[in-house]
Amino acid sequence: MGCDTRALATPAPVVELAQWLRSLRRRAGLSYRQMARLATLHSGRPVPHLRFFHAARGDRLPSWPVVQEYVRVCGGDERHVERLWKKAEAATAAPGIRSRRRPVLPPQYICEPLELLDAMRALRFAHGNKTLRELEAAATENGVSFLPRSSLSAVLNGQRRPSKTLLLTFVRVCGGVEPGTPGARLWEQAWERADAYQRGLPAPTTGQSRREGPFPQQREDEPGAVPLVPATRRPVRKPTAPVPAGPAGVRAPADPVRRLVGAVKSPSGPSRPPVGRGSAAAGRRRG
Repeated sequence: MGCDTRALATPAPVVELAQWLRSLRRRAGLSYRQMARLATLHSGRPVPHLRFFHAARGDRLPSWPVVQEYVRVCGGDERHVERLWKKAEAATAAPGIRSRRRPVLPPQYICEPLELLDAMRALRFAHGNKTLRELEAAATENGVSFLPRSSLSAVLNGQRRPSKTLLLTFVRVCGGVEPGTPGARLWEQAWERADAYQRGLPAPTTGQSRREGPFPQQREDEPGAVPLVPATRRPVRKPTAPVPAGPAGVRAPADPVRRLVGAVKSPSGPSRPPVGRGSAAAGRRRG
């Protein structure tokens, strides 16, 4: 008779979670089919009983929504099972992923889009881990939802970045952070820093509006302000004084400096007669 090797390959925290779920179901006195009927009445959609059966089997880590629904139906302690599930999740993570995992930062310290995504996921998990349908229904006003399931699913899966409106609606529905409060302003500033990081711009300072751009406008009339000079401006040369024109038929006096320079550059020795009318006239006289 061969032995079952699945228990040897399964981490101990996963087995511990499964044992706790099975003991909880036995204390509640419910079968898996009865649990499925109660979950269907609570959620309003059909829930198969095999979902709870595989969650308590212990061969793999079940998802958190399934575990949370399991505990709600049986009347267990959600905080205790949350600690067990996080322990099992850390044990089943790959070594590379486990080493790269970073702590979730508060919104006032978020600077990158990945940090903002981790904070959104942690906020959802800390406040009951509501489903996408529940979030969409909670953000619906006059038949229009500000948290569509398709858009929110793409954001939480890391396929697209959230808009500022979607983020503020998400923190209001999940964490109860109302617009206009200091907490909402922290999330808004976190989104602005993550957006600037994605665009390759300097992070905006606190109290700086996005309309002003990454650099605040500087006024030259402020005390201690440095005058702003364009980098492409070149020094303008002052125009030289015009040479006064003499009477008609009289040449202007030559510049003494130019005359001196021309004398230095002229070769020493007898000067050659210019080629032109003078040379032609001299030739006729010799003939």
